[in-house]
Amino acid sequence: MHWRWMAYEALTDMKSTLSSDVWSFGITLWEIYSLGQVPYPGHNCTEEFLGLLKDGLRPECPELAEPLM
Repeated sequence: MHWRWMAYEALTDMKSTLSSDVWSFGITLWEIYSLGQVPYPGHNCTEEFLGLLKDGLRPECPELAEPLM
């Protein structure tokens, strides 16, 4: 289930970069602000999910975080 914290590029190219590390950190912060919810609930790591991620799928803003303007 570790794929939920990986950036799109890391999932498709199997490369770790500074950008993919920043993505993982952001998802970890999201997990903290959501009080331990799992990112992307109801999704599995499939081609369909990767397509949604590439098209801009992002976790919803947690209640404890202020939405971006």
